[in-house]
Amino acid sequence: MNFCDSKRFMPAAILAVALVAALAVIIFTVNRSDCELPPPVPAATGIPADAVRVRAVDPGFAEDKDMQQAAVSAAIATVCGGDPATAGRYEARNDALRSIFRNCNLPESDSAALVAYLESPDESLREERVAALKNDVMNLLRRQERRPDGFAETLISMFREGKHPPAVLDYCIQHLGAIQNDVSDPDMRVRIRRVFETAVGRAAEAYAGTALYSIAEDSAKTEENEAFLRRSTVALCKPGENPAARIAAFQLAGERGYAEAAPIARDVLSSSRRDAVLDIVCIGTLGKVGGIEDIEILDRFSRLSSRYASATAAAKKHLERNLHETGK
Repeated sequence: MNFCDSKRFMPAAILAVALVAALAVIIFTVNRSDCELPPPVPAATGIPADAVRVRAVDPGFAEDKDMQQAAVSAAIATVCGGDPATAGRYEARNDALRSIFRNCNLPESDSAALVAYLESPDESLREERVAALKNDVMNLLRRQERRPDGFAETLISMFREGKHPPAVLDYCIQHLGAIQNDVSDPDMRVRIRRVFETAVGRAAEAYAGTALYSIAEDSAKTEENEAFLRRSTVALCKPGENPAARIAAFQLAGERGYAEAAPIARDVLSSSRRDAVLDIVCIGTLGKVGGIEDIEILDRFSRLSSRYASATAAAKKHLERNLHETGK
């Protein structure tokens, strides 16, 4: 649920696009390759290129290590909004982050400055840009060779405080999900899991779906945890829940073979209301956990619109193979 690369919260007018993005996000687009650069952001209209005051930090830039470290620290100050001239300019702050993103050995003081930024409010930028910037800061910190002490604790606290917008909380869940299997302290593992369970219970939020995937990827799940995941996934498939979370739930139900989700998917596809993204996910779910009666539903959708053709063809092929293997 990488999911971390996604800049998820968008105006309601482009909800359909957001839902499509949610599929990629919730299926854990979180895992970038180590120290991969975040995507470039075009310069804002009217801001000349030479107005961006951050230079890339590379081995050839500084004459000595002290100068190079000073440049890194200056870039971090810009990322955190410490430069009044660039605090309100996302492009400049993002460029500063890009200039240090390959640095996987930040000094403790610089890592601490970035952690402090994560915890603090940022009113200099629009909410969705703050979320995007903090996500990339989390990526940088998570990929340090020596991950900052208290990184997991910081993400847990950010989620529990309730002071951050939902998009930032979503990223907290994503990154906790990405590091949970590296955590050796059993008490911390339990605390991380409780964050996911709390998030799943907030069915009105998109991050409920992200939390499902985080629970699913826990390598230390008990039978009780597995049962909770199954119940919660099927519950989030039901009408009235957050659309993005519901899509994630149907997706996960199909992946994990939760046949209890099939009747809910049939209801969606039998309704007179059409939502292309939800329809396609439900078609895929029936392809994995459906029965013989769903062949007719898939055939009907294949004729309904060309947008459903490839999805229904793949689902029908998968379902027919399952039915043949099980002798149904």
